[in-house]
Amino acid sequence: MTKTLLWKFWRKDPNDCQYILGTIHTSTQEAMEFRDLAEACIDRVALYAGEMDLNAVDENTLLHFLRLPGEQKLSDLFSVRKYTRYKRLISKACHLDLDDLARFSPFYITNLLAEQSLPRTAGMPLDHALWTYATLAGKDMTGLESFQDQCSIMQQIPLDYQIKTFKDSMRRFNTFRKKTGLLNTLYAAGELDLLYKYSKKSMGSMRKLMIYERNQKMIHRISELISSQSCFIAVGAAHLGGDKGIIAGLKRKGYDFRMIRQLSDI
Repeated sequence: MTKTLLWKFWRKDPNDCQYILGTIHTSTQEAMEFRDLAEACIDRVALYAGEMDLNAVDENTLLHFLRLPGEQKLSDLFSVRKYTRYKRLISKACHLDLDDLARFSPFYITNLLAEQSLPRTAGMPLDHALWTYATLAGKDMTGLESFQDQCSIMQQIPLDYQIKTFKDSMRRFNTFRKKTGLLNTLYAAGELDLLYKYSKKSMGSMRKLMIYERNQKMIHRISELISSQSCFIAVGAAHLGGDKGIIAGLKRKGYDFRMIRQLSDI
């Protein structure tokens, strides 16, 4: 049976439903697997809720939280030998100069390398593309988390953890790239359980901060939003699965879910 990351959900009447899509922040062909169906669902609602309100993003504040503290540089965090090795490896594999990213945090660079490891076939990442579509369609727009929420989360990720994650990625760079490609493939296949499993494992000690606590807040926020209007919810796919995931949380609140695999399911 074909799987999907797009659902309709309701409490009493299936005709009075909401929609939710697990998104991914890439612009690959695989990332766009559910885009057409998602846009058809967006056309039917009044409100679009992304993981964050992109209209509220302050670029200067964002840059502050993505950068290393004080006057630190990435090269200060590693020996000269290791930094030189990392620089050569990243230049060859991703065509990026690590010196150009010298002031950015290991967390940001690791995520950037994951994106650069994938082929780009669309103009913008899926989450941004859907936000743009909904905006142009005249929908009311909001976020499940505020910009300040996301900045606060980034601020709570210890630098030691970021350094270790970066070093592990560099030590097994081919494995890192293969895993990124696998997640991309699993997304297109709608493999929610596997996406959740791999994402949870990759978060390690940060899974409570990055997944579980945020899920509870987003479940509460979704419940508020859908109480008075029809909504399309777009949130990172890793937040949907598992016993502590958004879908399980909404089911516990009495909502029923049905997968959307084709237009007739909408």
